[in-house]
Amino acid sequence: MLIFIGLVIVFFIGKFFYDQNEQSVKIGKEGGMMNKYNVLVTALLQGHQNTKVYKADNNSVQLGVVSHGGSTMYIITQTFGNVTVQWKNDSPIFGKHDLEWDFPEYQNQEEMLARIINDVGKYQSNVSRGRNFPSFE
Repeated sequence: MLIFIGLVIVFFIGKFFYDQNEQSVKIGKEGGMMNKYNVLVTALLQGHQNTKVYKADNNSVQLGVVSHGGSTMYIITQTFGNVTVQWKNDSPIFGKHDLEWDFPEYQNQEEMLARIINDVGKYQSNVSRGRNFPSFE
């Protein structure tokens, strides 16, 4: 019985790594993450003059701004049939904050961007209100 359970576990682990490799090869054939999610990456890079790409491979792109006043990072990760976008903000004034979105792999990137911008804006507004900072509405 233990041998059977062990074989099942090994099978699922092997299948996961095989699928992950196949996905990476597929994205590579599509020009990589920078090409596949070009609209999203380009728009996020334009958010601040010092925004830059910190990492890009066939599974993810990490971009953002890091300074003495904190950091804002976006991590775009290809998952099986979906794309996950994470927003991570670390500020000495506001603290650490994270948001995450999952979109279908081929959803319109402008729609993705609109939702991200809207959600981050609302979130930051709520954070500033909760900390008694002035509202800029």
